[in-house]
Amino acid sequence: MDQLTEIPPEVRGEVTRSPLKADLYALDSYFREGCWTFAGDLPDTLGVALCMMKSEATAGRRLRKGLDALADRGFRPVDVVRFRHNRQTIREVWRYQFNLATRERVEAMDAVLPSTDTVCLVLWDEQWQPGRIPAAVRLNSLKGPADPSLRRPEHLRHGLGVVNGLFNFLHISDEPVDVIREIAVLCDEPRRERVRDRIRARHDARSEVLGIFDDLERLHPEHDFDLELSWQRLTAVPGPAGELARRRAAGAETGIRPVLDVVRDVPLDASYRWDLLTVVTHLLDVMNVPGVVPAVPNVDVEWAEQR
Repeated sequence: MDQLTEIPPEVRGEVTRSPLKADLYALDSYFREGCWTFAGDLPDTLGVALCMMKSEATAGRRLRKGLDALADRGFRPVDVVRFRHNRQTIREVWRYQFNLATRERVEAMDAVLPSTDTVCLVLWDEQWQPGRIPAAVRLNSLKGPADPSLRRPEHLRHGLGVVNGLFNFLHISDEPVDVIREIAVLCDEPRRERVRDRIRARHDARSEVLGIFDDLERLHPEHDFDLELSWQRLTAVPGPAGELARRRAAGAETGIRPVLDVVRDVPLDASYRWDLLTVVTHLLDVMNVPGVVPAVPNVDVEWAEQR
């Protein structure tokens, strides 16, 4: 009988608990390529989680704090991929979530994420054993909810002091199917094979990670993410960004659209860029289109039955 994918059902069943997600990803080029590299090592793959430390983690000096928080929970880096987000990588990493994102949220992510390199940590879960929930699922459960009122001290977002809906410092892959797919979004075949070999060897990548952190912090000044201070600093900036801030200081209302229009033309290395981005993220009050649900379901409940 003709079929649409060569990825066996038993492989898909090991990496996700969602039949819908399994069917969608089986036709996804990145997941297929990831399976070519990792499907033969499923026991190791189930012990791996993926955490992307985003651009605001560099600006807000949360890189080392995030790495230490991961280590405290039993996750250590076996590899690291440093890359710069662009329009395509943003849409591919969040392909199955963007159907519910508002236009302003997408444009804000396009503005924020390419501002510095992102550090993608390939993490081995030292608590993982065959038969337990996958490492990615355990780490995702430790991330903490988006609603600040629901976070607890053990959640990563609580410890890092998340600023708002976009300045949350970390992207964590939901489950093994996403780990496989997202590595393939970022890495060609030779680089994926290096990731696989380092996972097999339980390589210690901490010193490499810290070297990347040092370089990023040397290249990018620290920012406070303070909304009012950002507006005040912008009043001294010449051109459209400063005009917006000066009009606001004079009492004019400012919505997110004019700020997004301005930040689009601001160079990545402009000294006032993070002030503008801070304003954008605070003005972004609607993240998701009302009534629209994610293209793929949340599978925490299904995995929880295996705990």
